[in-house]
Amino acid sequence: MIYKFVGMDIQTKKIELANDIGLINQIRSLFKSKEENSWDKLPESVKQGISESLEQANRGEFVSYDEVKKEVSALLKAV
Repeated sequence: MIYKFVGMDIQTKKIELANDIGLINQIRSLFKSKEENSWDKLPESVKQGISESLEQANRGEFVSYDEVKKEVSALLKAV
């Protein structure tokens, strides 16, 4: 389907796009294939590292962004 938006307001455009089931399914398929392909292409060692990192984060074993910024700032001032 070719969309002609000339003269349409934004709400009308949104409604028309939201009602196009074919377009929605194509977008879903695109995102799903990208997610699957990206993960599947990773080496096993990287997948294990990611899983371990997520487990550590879930246990609260991480340093916050603000803490890292403070540490880096202190290191740079010491130079």
